[in-house]
Amino acid sequence: MKYTFDDLVDILKRLRAENGCPWDREQDTHSLLPYLVEESSEFIDAAMDGDKAHMCEELGDVLLQVVFHAQVCREEGAFTIDDVVQGICEKMIRRHPHVFSDAQVDNSSEVSRRWEKIKAQEATHLKDAGKSVMDKVSRSMPTLARTQDIIRRVAKVGFDWGEPAPVFDKAQEEFAEFRAELEKVSPENANTDRLEDEFGDIMFCLVNVARHSGFNADVALRRANAKFEKRFREVERLAREQGKAVAEIGLEGLQQLWKQAKASAR
Repeated sequence: MKYTFDDLVDILKRLRAENGCPWDREQDTHSLLPYLVEESSEFIDAAMDGDKAHMCEELGDVLLQVVFHAQVCREEGAFTIDDVVQGICEKMIRRHPHVFSDAQVDNSSEVSRRWEKIKAQEATHLKDAGKSVMDKVSRSMPTLARTQDIIRRVAKVGFDWGEPAPVFDKAQEEFAEFRAELEKVSPENANTDRLEDEFGDIMFCLVNVARHSGFNADVALRRANAKFEKRFREVERLAREQGKAVAEIGLEGLQQLWKQAKASAR
C-alpha cells in the first residue's frame, strides 16, 4: 500500500485519540523535544556517511516529529499541520521573487542579500525592532552551532572583517595569549580560569576562520571526528593482529600503528 502525507497526519491523530496509544497520548511539545534533536542528529550522521537509504529512513523520523508536534498543538487550539505548510509555502514564495515573480538576480550573493531584506520587512521581524541581535540566537543550540550563529548574525549587521587575513591574525593572537597564560601555570597556580577564557577565544576565532574560508566549522569537526574514529578503529584492528590489547602497546607502539592506519586510509 502506498501511503501519503495525509495518511501520516491521520496516523498521528489516531495515536493521540482516546483509544490510541497510551505513550503517544502522554506526550507534549516539551517531552518530544529530545526526540526531535535525536532524529535530526541521526539524519546528519546518515548524510555524512552518504547512506541514502538510511537518510530516507531518518528523514521520515524527522517528519514524524514535525507532524507529532503539530498534532499536539492542533489539540491545544494553537495551530495545525496545514498552518505549518501554509506558512512555509508563503514564506518561500515571498522570499524568492526571482523565481515566483519578475525580480531579476545575477548570483547567489544577490539572492542572499534580497532574502535578508525581505525577511527584515516581514511582520514577525518588524516587531523585533529595537531588540538585540543576540535575542535571535537560540539558547538550545549545540555550543559550536551557536557560536556560528552568533558570528553570522553580527556579521549581517556589519560587525565583521571584510577579508580573511585579519581573522587569521586574530586567531594567531589568541593562540599567543593562551600560551602566555600556560606559562603562568605552577604547582601553586593552575590558572584554570584564564586558560579556559583564552582557549574559548581560540575556538571562537577558529569558527570565524571557518566562516571566512567558506565552510561550516561544525561539519569540519564532524569530519575530523569521523576520520579519527576510523583510524583508531584500524589501530585497534592492527593491535589485535599482533595479539595485543591497545592498552598494552605503549605510546611509541601506538604511534607506529597510527602511521600504518593513516597510510592505509590514504
